[in-house]
Amino acid sequence: MTSAVVNALSMAIGKVAGNGSADGDLTQTHTLASALAARTWLTVKPWGLLILLANLYIFWVYFTRYSRVNTIKKKYGYTNDPASYRNMTIETAQEIEKNLAEWDMPWLFELGWLFNFLATASVPVLSETIIKSGHFTNTDPMIAQQRQEDTIILMSSMMAHPLRSRSSSLILARINEHHNFYGQLINSDSVLYLIWLFGWGPVQAMEKFGWRKLQPFELHGMWIFWRELALRLGCKYVPETLDEMIAWKEAFRKQEVGPHADNKVFADAMKDMFLYKVPEYARGFAFQCILTLVDDEVAAACLWDSLKADYHRSLRRRVYRLLRLRAFVHRYLTLPRRSPYMRTTYNKNEQGLYNFEATTYSTSPFYVKVTLWSRWGPAALLNRVRGFAVPGPMYFSEGVAWESMGARRNNKAKQQEAEAKVVAQAKALENSSYGFRAKVNFQPKPLVNGLSLGYGERSNAYATA
Repeated sequence: MTSAVVNALSMAIGKVAGNGSADGDLTQTHTLASALAARTWLTVKPWGLLILLANLYIFWVYFTRYSRVNTIKKKYGYTNDPASYRNMTIETAQEIEKNLAEWDMPWLFELGWLFNFLATASVPVLSETIIKSGHFTNTDPMIAQQRQEDTIILMSSMMAHPLRSRSSSLILARINEHHNFYGQLINSDSVLYLIWLFGWGPVQAMEKFGWRKLQPFELHGMWIFWRELALRLGCKYVPETLDEMIAWKEAFRKQEVGPHADNKVFADAMKDMFLYKVPEYARGFAFQCILTLVDDEVAAACLWDSLKADYHRSLRRRVYRLLRLRAFVHRYLTLPRRSPYMRTTYNKNEQGLYNFEATTYSTSPFYVKVTLWSRWGPAALLNRVRGFAVPGPMYFSEGVAWESMGARRNNKAKQQEAEAKVVAQAKALENSSYGFRAKVNFQPKPLVNGLSLGYGERSNAYATA
């Protein structure tokens, strides 16, 4: 809209209006002319308004996309200087982890730790233990699927609750009791390697495919949070610094990671879990897509490296492009989340037990409450048509307590004894200070030699460290 248009309209309206004061009527006439000109311009060029709104939206995204991370940075005075965040507290570290997992990049965060879940099958000693436990890889779908569901719920939940809270302590104590039962088959170093995979998998995914790079204080916060979790999961040795952890991880990887038939059994069980609800005709392609995101060393260790290399590289390029396109869209075209992503959704029922919503990769509806919607809603009807289960008593729809989740003992008395141990250790974890190392009956000697004293209290640590 130009001034010439406004003036021309003003003159025309003035002539039509006839008599009137020179000042007041001329002002009103000019205002009316401006409105009519704007309307004429928008009618002739409607895309002008769209361009204006699009630019305003892009500026809105630009000025708000970093709002949450900048708020944390300003709140604690963090800069790129390590001295500014050297004394970061555990609470602040978990606040940083929570922002990444529930607000800034929740999808990539979950994708990262779930895909590194596959990497646990690259360690033969771990795969052997999983197979011997007889649950995760069981040929009975009810046993295997319940164990898989329990694992995902426990792992997601242990990250979501504040450390030293009642729920966090019960979850960690339940995992510890399970490890304690198979302790003589499990080495603490193997568990520390698992913790590295679970903790740093999201970091790797966000760094590679995220809409922004993580800032130094965020990397430090992730390490501080997972270092404390490692102690509460009973690891007999936990490095003091991230650099020490990376060096230890490389030593463990070179020594313990490698191809083995047990790896394939364990990895195939996880693959079947991920692909359970994918239509049969699409599973081959879906598996190829999964492989594009799996480290080549892990694929080789799981005996999955027999696919055609050329096809794999071509598909990987396309998958990577899609993920980077997604990052571009999130960075420049998507506003920040208005509500947090819920890592685990559950409610306490009338019996004091917990009912859970189905997780991202649920196979069967374990612990989902029976309602009209959960059994006959659209999703339930689709599951029925496809031959999948709906909530019911056989899937423990009455709910579950944290202390009884996971692999169950052979008889009621032993199960009650195990649950009592979980409750007792949970109380100890809840009342302990940071740096406390939980007691778990792991093997007494480390797999990786030459350890420093590491982080945490000396109680329950390696005697040689």
